[in-house]
Formats: sequence, structure tokens, C-alpha cells
Amino acid sequence: MSGKRIIESMKEAIALSRGEIPEGAYKIHIPEKIDVKAIRERTGLSQASFACRFGLSLYTLRNWEQGKRQPDPAARAYLKVIEKAPDVIAKVLIG
Repeated sequence: MSGKRIIESMKEAIALSRGEIPEGAYKIHIPEKIDVKAIRERTGLSQASFACRFGLSLYTLRNWEQGKRQPDPAARAYLKVIEKAPDVIAKVLIG
């Protein structure tokens, strides 16, 4: 999947999570819960490196991993994309 397509998919996921696209228009699955720590650990990155590479707040990442907070639907969708294609996301964000 190309970086451009991933960005478009993320924009669509965010629009859907905001209610800007009717729910029946797409069949997507955004998990209710997501294991942020497991996703990060599979990348082999520290919390600080993971947050920096993917444009996340280190404070927020730590709260997710410690179970103090849960990512919202858009963040869960983004994390699923990171889980499946971390190198593509990093390449797109780096430019």
C-alpha cells in the first residue's frame, strides 16, 4: 500500500470517527481496545523513540500503555496502521 493511500485512509478514518461520513458508507473495524505497548514493542522502539517517530505525545503514549487512558477511535485506527505498516508510516511522516 502506498504512503499516499495510507494517508487518505487515515483521513477517512478520522472523518468517520467524527461522524462526518455516514457509518453505513464504509465497513471498517476499529478495535474497542488496543495493546499500545505490544505494538510499540514489536517496533523495537523505546517509548520516546516511538512517540517521536509517529508524532505522538510521550505523555499520552505512557498513559495509554499504563492503562490510565484509552486511545480515541482515530488514535486506535492510527495505531492499527502503525502495527501493520510502521516503516511506511515513518517514511510518509519523514517526508
